[in-house]
This record gives sequence, C-alpha cells and structure tokens, in this order.
Amino acid sequence: ALLLAAVVIGVAKSGFGGGIGVLAVPLVANALPADVAVGVMLPVLIGADLVAIAQHRRHRSGRHLAPALWGAAVGIVLGLGLMFQLGGRSADSTTSSGEATARLALVLQLAVGAITLVMVALQLYRMAGGRLGRVPDNAKAGGGAGLIAGFVSTLAHAAGPVMTLYWLETRMDKRRLVATLVVFFFAVNLLKVPGYLWLDLIDTTTLKLSAVMLVVVPIGSLLGARLHDRVPEKPFTAVMYAGAAVAGARMLWQALA
Repeated sequence: ALLLAAVVIGVAKSGFGGGIGVLAVPLVANALPADVAVGVMLPVLIGADLVAIAQHRRHRSGRHLAPALWGAAVGIVLGLGLMFQLGGRSADSTTSSGEATARLALVLQLAVGAITLVMVALQLYRMAGGRLGRVPDNAKAGGGAGLIAGFVSTLAHAAGPVMTLYWLETRMDKRRLVATLVVFFFAVNLLKVPGYLWLDLIDTTTLKLSAVMLVVVPIGSLLGARLHDRVPEKPFTAVMYAGAAVAGARMLWQALA
C-alpha cells in the first residue's frame, strides 16, 4: 500500500502539481497510524517535489511565487504561534493542547473543504455559461492565498486545494501551473521539517519507511511527466478541479464524521 501510495504521489506531483495526491491518502491511512503516517509522508512529499521541480524547473512563475511564499511564511508563523498558545494546560482546563489543536484542525478542514466545493461549483457554473468575476491576479491576492495556505497547512495539512484553485483562477497554462505549485509546496514542506522533528514525528523508524517509499517515487514521477505532456489543456484543468473537489469532499467527511 505504501509503495503504491508513493507511485501515486509521484504521478500527482509531476503530472498535476499534487492535484490528485489525495488518492494516496486512503492507502497510507490504511497502512499506518495517523501520527506515524504524517512523519513518514513528509520526506516522501519533499522527494517527489524535488523530482517534479527538476522536470518543470524552467516554467515556474516567479511573479506568482514570490508573494505566495511570503504569505505562506507569515501563515506558518501564525499557525505555530497559535499552536504555542494552545500548548500547556491550565489547572482548571478540561481540554489538552493536543485536543484543542485537533479540534481547530477539524474546523479548518470543514471550512477549507466547504470553500473548495463552492469554488469548484462556481467553475462548473462558468462552464455552463454563467458569468462570474474572477479572483484578482495580483501580489496582494497571491499573498493572501499563500497566508491561508501556510496557516492551514501548519494546523491541518490541508492547503493543497487553496493554492490549486487560486492559481487555476489566474488561468496559467498547465506547465507553468504545475511548476509553480511544486516549488510552492516544496518550500512549505521544508518549513514543516523543524516542527516535525521537534514533535518527534520524524525519527529513524519513520525515515526507514520513507526511504523505502522514495525508491519508487521516480517511477510515478516519470509516469506523471508523460501524462502531463499528453493530456491536453482542457482535460488537464478538469482533472485539477476534480482533484480539488475530491480533496474538499474528503475534508468535509473527516470533519463531520
């Protein structure tokens, strides 16, 4: 299951910027406990990001990346600050920091999942001939999207649809979109590493499993790159929106189950 998940992640990153990576989640969830899975997956995601960056390195959009990364850095700091505030347990408190963080993560998943499905529904409305305005394609909007993504990613690891849908709104071509997404999430994933180490989510045991998965990531990456080249622009966009919809539905299911 883990090896298949690694191949799926490679396909998702190199072919669709991670847009269909949600398909790997059930495989990992069925193979490992949740607290172990997050530590195992982070190095695998970083490895898949590195391969995808090498494949698409000439096409990333610096104009879109710069404000989004600054926003993400602020969002990560805010997320960590909130986790720090939730840390500790007062004598009269009945909720531990872990429980409080978990509840907040569920709330964020509920919000992001609902917004994701609304955004996908609006796009379907556009495709049916409806007229709607688009999210502005400027530094302020990009920084805001990055901030939300960084904050949500820190607390709930559910930022994928945020940046995917925002950059789909800017109507970048498929290669530029994938290249920009993989660089953004590579940076965000790197910023998570110190926190994961501090929380002991990454250790020698998880790294051994990660190493086994990383062996097959290039297989998925090569397949993903081939799919990326062969899938035309419009079907590619449809796959991206479908992936976002599945991710949004999964977040709602997790939050409400």
